[in-house]
Amino acid sequence: MHQLTLKHIVGFATILSAMFQISNTGIAATNEWSVPISDDGAMIRVPVTAFGRSLYFLIDTGLSISTIDKKYENQLGDVITENRAESPLSASNNISIYHCPEILLGGHPLKLQTIACMDMTMARLVSGEPCDGMLGMDFFGNKVVSFNFDERLLSLYERTPEIAKSASTIVPIKTFYAHYMVDVLLNGKVPVSLMLDTGDSGSLSFNDSDWEKVFSANSNDVYSATVGAIGSHSAKTQLGRIEKLQLGPLTYTHLHALYIHNRSDVSHLGLNFFRRHVVTFDFPNQKLYLQPGKRFAMPDKNDMSGLHLLRIDGLTVVHSVDENSPAFNAGIRAEDTIQSINGEGSLTMNSIREMLQSEAGKRIKLQMQRGDHSWQTEFTLIEPMP
Repeated sequence: MHQLTLKHIVGFATILSAMFQISNTGIAATNEWSVPISDDGAMIRVPVTAFGRSLYFLIDTGLSISTIDKKYENQLGDVITENRAESPLSASNNISIYHCPEILLGGHPLKLQTIACMDMTMARLVSGEPCDGMLGMDFFGNKVVSFNFDERLLSLYERTPEIAKSASTIVPIKTFYAHYMVDVLLNGKVPVSLMLDTGDSGSLSFNDSDWEKVFSANSNDVYSATVGAIGSHSAKTQLGRIEKLQLGPLTYTHLHALYIHNRSDVSHLGLNFFRRHVVTFDFPNQKLYLQPGKRFAMPDKNDMSGLHLLRIDGLTVVHSVDENSPAFNAGIRAEDTIQSINGEGSLTMNSIREMLQSEAGKRIKLQMQRGDHSWQTEFTLIEPMP
């Protein structure tokens, strides 16, 4: 089973793009600037300044309109309009649209006219880090955007930089409403179009038709998984194993694909894929530049514990446990609290994910709390089976 991961509202690609007729322009004040990226293993964020304080916004190229968390709603003034959108979990969300306050990224104003307001509770619980909003394609869509995941740096340009042009692979991308798609070949025979989506925490996510094309004859490569979405939703779904993906001249092996519940959604190429590169999205010229990074050849990893965890009020809380998993057989249940893992009590959620994905056969020792009862337990990590 996979660790509980964020899967945001990707129905924006087909729903919000058609709903919103409000003009948004985010034009850089200068030709180029860079900001540091924070990467918690599930999502990436950048520091911004708003309301006279430092906030953290996720970077989401699968989002049509940038958003801010509902806890700032009383500072946004009057609602301009309201709409509804759906998530991959088929959960409806009420979306209020406001005039955008002044928000600075690296000291430069975003210059967005409007901003959506949404509940980002699940993003914070999954990541264990601050999540105050999301930057979407209303900001990025007219820019050249470069991610150096090895150096954890985001750079923005008004025109293609020379360093991107020297990338080993240049792939054409095509428009899809306010978003962009790229064509890939899966397992040497299945062509699929995927939306470029840094808000999808996995490598791949498939809608109904693409899932059927890829896995109808390969059910042995399908597992169960649990996903979370913006707000407080979570659901059981499926995870499939892709043996080979070809994108231009580049070949990738041992990737994971998540099944999308929302039938109206498109399939996605997600953050865990892009982390393998120094990647430049040249949206104005519809090109994708890829330079293999340090993690280029690393296969996607499974959680091998059966635990799905959230960080609630500073505590690491068990959201759910897969039946017959190592954690379940060790007596761990939903709502239990993990006090320490292998003797370490101050671990980030990213560190915990890495420990539970490390290697089959590794022994995990935990100090647990259930109500007033504290106890120790342990289990061995086991590669999940279909």
